[in-house]
Amino acid sequence: MKLKTLCSAALVATILFGSAASAFAEDGDATKMTSNGTITYEEDNTPNPPVDPEDPEEPVDPTEPVVPNPDGGPLAVDAVTNLSFMTQKAVTTDQTYFAKQIEVFKEGVSDGTRGNYVQVTDKRLASPTNPRTGWTLKAKMSQQFQASATDKLGGATLTFTNPYIDGAGADAQKPVLGASASNFTLDESGNEIEVMSAADGNTGFGTWTIEFGSSAGVNGADDTTGIPNATDANLIENGSISLFVPGSTVKTASTYTGKVLWTIEAGI
Repeated sequence: MKLKTLCSAALVATILFGSAASAFAEDGDATKMTSNGTITYEEDNTPNPPVDPEDPEEPVDPTEPVVPNPDGGPLAVDAVTNLSFMTQKAVTTDQTYFAKQIEVFKEGVSDGTRGNYVQVTDKRLASPTNPRTGWTLKAKMSQQFQASATDKLGGATLTFTNPYIDGAGADAQKPVLGASASNFTLDESGNEIEVMSAADGNTGFGTWTIEFGSSAGVNGADDTTGIPNATDANLIENGSISLFVPGSTVKTASTYTGKVLWTIEAGI
């Protein structure tokens, strides 16, 4: 079982054209000859650049909050986005905060906002001894929100909603949403969710994104990316990724960081 994690599309080709050894005369006619062309593929292990989750044929700049994977491979988590829940008041009541939408740039120019997303690529090649298989993208909270090893937001959870899968590949190749992935919660227990998958080796080839919340008109009429309030930039509205923090959790004047581990696994 192969794993590729983020906490990779060119194909190398060799072309031989007009080889003297393979050229031959047509039907014994000295006035005609046929030449052969051949191409050989090998797997590509270079990293795949991040793309626009709402226009996946367009690359985006690999700048915060978009984080590209520096490691390449034929099956890879290419990029993730860091989640920002802004600066909040430390109150004593239960609170739910939405993650802020991200701004994407193309060649240094802003192209507007998108929902937070994860990108994967499957460019594995089949061989007689190693056939293609399906794959699954999984997520789990690998670190509770903490300012230090002894200062944690105990009981905090992350919830993901409004998933939207897109990619530059053919529709027949498109992966499907996991059975519990339309609305799922990750907690400090490390529970793992199957987010999306390709059922077998005949699907899932290409680069795919799953965006949580999308711009108006992309996956519904409303913008669900997480919009800052007009008068309070720290108040995020209409978001699709939320952080729940119990009011009883003791907080300090610190920045707390949580971590989500995204893993793509072959062989489902």
